Amino acid sequence: MKKRFLVMLVVIVVCMSLAAIFLSLYVVKGGVERLILERANNRLSIIIVGFNETSSDIDIYSYVDFNSEVISIRKGAFPVFQYGTARLDLGSPSVKRIERRTGSYDFSLYLDFGAEVAEYLNPFRLMIAITAAIYAALFAVSGWFFVGMVVDPIANLAATMATITSHNLRTRVPEPRRKDEIRQLIATFNTMLDEIVGTYDRQARFVEDMTHDIVTPVQILEGYRQLIERHGKSPEIIDEYLEVSKVQLGRLKDMTTSLKAALVAEKRRHVEFSDATKVTARNVLYYRELFPDLAFEADIDENVVLPIDTSDLERIENILIDNAVKYGRDGGKIEIRLHDGRLMVRDFGAGIGDADRTFERYRRGAEAEQRGEGAGMGLSIIKGFSEEYGFKVELESRAGEGCTFTLCFPAPGQAR
Repeated sequence: MKKRFLVMLVVIVVCMSLAAIFLSLYVVKGGVERLILERANNRLSIIIVGFNETSSDIDIYSYVDFNSEVISIRKGAFPVFQYGTARLDLGSPSVKRIERRTGSYDFSLYLDFGAEVAEYLNPFRLMIAITAAIYAALFAVSGWFFVGMVVDPIANLAATMATITSHNLRTRVPEPRRKDEIRQLIATFNTMLDEIVGTYDRQARFVEDMTHDIVTPVQILEGYRQLIERHGKSPEIIDEYLEVSKVQLGRLKDMTTSLKAALVAEKRRHVEFSDATKVTARNVLYYRELFPDLAFEADIDENVVLPIDTSDLERIENILIDNAVKYGRDGGKIEIRLHDGRLMVRDFGAGIGDADRTFERYRRGAEAEQRGEGAGMGLSIIKGFSEEYGFKVELESRAGEGCTFTLCFPAPGQAR
C-alpha cells in the first residue's frame, strides 16, 4: 500500500513540476516578447529622430544590434539606407518587422525575434528549473512524511490484525500520539479487542466452571454403580440409584442447556428461590452413601428457602462438601448446618494456610498439591456466585483444625 502511494506521489511531483515549468516559461515568454517589441519601437523612434535631424548627435548605429537586426530606410521605391546583419532572412516568419513612416521616408526595423527571445529566456529557464526542482523536492519530502503518517499506522493495524488469534487476543496496536481519525480507528479496534477478550474469557470461564461441576454428578452416579456391584441388585439400592440418576441427569441436562446459552449470549442471573432444605438433605444423603467411612453430621432446619437458583445451590454445596471430603478426610468427620439464611460446611482436616488467596482461580494449597487432585477452580466459582447473588462467604481456618465455610444469604427482600 505504501509503495503505491509513493509511486503516485512521484508521478504527481513530476507532473506538477513539468506543468509549473511550462506554465512559467509561457508566462515569462509572453512578457519577454512584449518587452522586446516595446524596446524595438523605442529604438526605432530614436533612430527616426536622429535621421531627420542632421544636427542631432544621436548615433543611429548604436541602436541597432548588428548580429540580429536590420534597419532599412526607403524613399518610395528607392532604398536610402540599410544597416545590420546580412544573414537575416527578411522573409522568414520568425522575423518581426516594425514599420514607421515619417514624411516621405519609410523606416523598417527587422528583428530576429526567435533568437532575441531565446537569449532573454536562457537565464529565466535556469531560474525556473531550479525553483521547480526545489519546490518539487520540498513537496516530495512533505509527501513522504505525510504518506508515512497516514499509511504506517494503517499498515501496523493490518499487520497486527493478521497476527491476532485466540492465543494472543491481548495484543494491542500502539496508538499514535496525534489526535486524528487514524488514532480513533486504532482506539476503536483496541476497544473491540477488549470486548472480544472479555466475552472470550467469560465463555472460557463458564466452560471451565461447567466442566468442573460435571465431575460431581458423574462421581455420584459412579459411586452408586459401585454400590450396586458391591451389595448386589437389591430393589432398595436400585430404586435409590434410579432416583439419584434422575436428579443427576437432570443436573447434567441443565448444565448442557446453560452451556449452549452461554455460547449465544452472556448468562444473566435472575433472582430465584430454592428449597435449600431439600437440596442440602439430598446432597448429605448422596455423600453418606458414597463415603461410608466418613461421619456426616447434618443439622438442617425445615423449610429453609434461599434466594438462589436451585442448580447453582447444588453446585455450591457439591463444591464445599467435595472439598471437605478431599482435604478433611483425615479428620473423619464433616459438619453441615443449614439455618435461616446461613449454610455452613466444616471439616477437621489440615486446614488452609493462606486463607487470603483461597478464592483465587487455579489457587491450590500445599495439601491439595500433595494430593494432586482438582484444578483449583471450585472456590473461585463460589466467589463468582457470591458476586452475582449477593451472599457473603466467610472462611475460618486453623492449621491442624480444619476449616469452616459459611455462606450468609441476604434476606428475601434484599436479594438482587
